[in-house]
Amino acid sequence: MKIDQAIQLLEYYYLHDTRNLCLAFSGGKDSTAVVYLTFAMLHKLRQNSLESQKPIYIINSNTLAELPPLLEHLELTLNKIRQYVSDHNFPVIVKEVFPETKDTLNVQLLGVGMPPPSSTFRWCTDKLKVNPIDRQIQELFPSGEFISVIGTRKDESFDRNLRIEKLSVKGTNLKINDRYPNASNLMPIENWTTKEVWEYLLKQTNDLVNIDFLWQLYSDASGKDANECTFVAAGGKHIDEGKIGCGVSRFGCWQCYMVRDNDKSLDGLMNSGYANVDLYKAYRDWFWNFTQQGWEKTRDVYHHRFHTREIYNKGDEQSAKFGMTMPRGLTLKIRKIAFKKFLELQDQLNISIITPEEIVLIQERWLDEGDLELTALRLAKKHKIKIHKSAKLLSCRSASKKAKDYYKIELFKKPFSKEFSILTLKRFAIQYTLNPEKIQKKFFPSKKEENHIRKEWHISQKIFCNHVFSNLLENI
Repeated sequence: MKIDQAIQLLEYYYLHDTRNLCLAFSGGKDSTAVVYLTFAMLHKLRQNSLESQKPIYIINSNTLAELPPLLEHLELTLNKIRQYVSDHNFPVIVKEVFPETKDTLNVQLLGVGMPPPSSTFRWCTDKLKVNPIDRQIQELFPSGEFISVIGTRKDESFDRNLRIEKLSVKGTNLKINDRYPNASNLMPIENWTTKEVWEYLLKQTNDLVNIDFLWQLYSDASGKDANECTFVAAGGKHIDEGKIGCGVSRFGCWQCYMVRDNDKSLDGLMNSGYANVDLYKAYRDWFWNFTQQGWEKTRDVYHHRFHTREIYNKGDEQSAKFGMTMPRGLTLKIRKIAFKKFLELQDQLNISIITPEEIVLIQERWLDEGDLELTALRLAKKHKIKIHKSAKLLSCRSASKKAKDYYKIELFKKPFSKEFSILTLKRFAIQYTLNPEKIQKKFFPSKKEENHIRKEWHISQKIFCNHVFSNLLENI
């Protein structure tokens, strides 16, 4: 009954709403069920001579950082769907979108120094998934008019159930799309249980998606044997109610830090014998622990881009942190160590997990922060990564040379230079040689001032300071 209802729902809005259906496909069980239901609807329309040529779009947002088995499965699946569409001449268009190079996880974590995402600072979702989809949506539907078909279900969580109810449009089966006012969301399996999703999928053929592999993947990620999670009955494969935990794993970026201490999917895949998952997990765990030693040891006092000083001003002066210097991203030292370890991981895996284009952007950011030695490029060469000549690469080399000359000939010899760390002087050198007009508003603290800031961070409380934050310009 639920299958028929879902197909009828898709059919109604496909035929009677002027807007196109746009399926959000992640490759997981729920979005895979929605894809099968959509093609079932198209077959039914053809059988009933109600066929329409109105395009249906399937969009996948590839973060470029998925778990290796899922990424491979996803690429194979998209190709199988394209072939199926071609074989049956259905009006379905498959789109795969990617984050911009500047927004990839590698560039943001290793280059920009963004701290690992958290529940209060989940920057990764927008950069890796939402923004690429937004660009594709704007290209396909300039007016913002479409129906987003998604595999969201109420039984995923209590909060998800409440949110679905809150967004429901009275008198329809649609939900409010809070990102596009002219669009709506359609959730054909919102009332399905996880057990029902798997029972439906395991009765389908592998023509569209390799369901057997998908089930195996979820089972392995759960740390359980797929054979122990299913049994064969008269109607085919069914899910044992007592073993439904085998099919509820969640997948995401292999470097996902939203799960905090342990990634159960990584653990499950590793224990199931998937190649090299232990290496991915070892790096992921190391990076998490390395960046969680407190602001005073891991965070920068500079804004990555503008080198400005920002003050904590939430609440009022009764707050212990009021007036403290806000921590910025991960220190350049931490990023250099992590980048080196990341390249060592790539050598162990013997596959590419970072591109030359990402390395150039990482170096460009590091140079702006005082890496006059172009460490990222030197490490890439050491690890036999070929970086092709480009305008950005040549610009980095030219800017580095000018800044080094200024630092050695002019800045380092000044009598006040001992008051500042070498990194601060190098940051000033590159910023001054790149754009001396904008240097006035940038923040270059002395050693004493930086120690003061880190001491405040250590005790999480503002400490009275009787000296004024200095500016290198006063001594030039």
